[in-house]
Amino acid sequence: MKKLLLSLSALAVLATASPAYASQNPVPAVSAGPVVQEGQQFIKYYALRPNEVTPWEGIYLKKGQQLTIYAQGSYAHYSVYSSNYHLGTFYNSNVGRIFTATEDGYLYFQFAAPSSYTMNYFTVTYKVN
Repeated sequence: MKKLLLSLSALAVLATASPAYASQNPVPAVSAGPVVQEGQQFIKYYALRPNEVTPWEGIYLKKGQQLTIYAQGSYAHYSVYSSNYHLGTFYNSNVGRIFTATEDGYLYFQFAAPSSYTMNYFTVTYKVN
């Protein structure tokens, strides 16, 4: 009984003291504008279970910009969607692809793992030209 009262009192102290260290300053707003710049390259790492898919990855491109995607690692495939959310096509990983924007807007990518592996680990390199 003493342990229960002691743990409840410790929980009450922690619950009442937790806002003391919180900042009173508001968090600045994040701009919704595109963040990918010309010539920028970034890398993402994925670990997918069998039959698992990633959330859509949106990359903003201006008309005429090219996006190079190169996925390395376990076998996986990915889908490409236009800025209107229309499915472009499916691609296998481990083959570099270049996509050219036909209009200003986002290109969306979704990676999927096959059912034959236990875990799929792969790295995707994105480069905007």
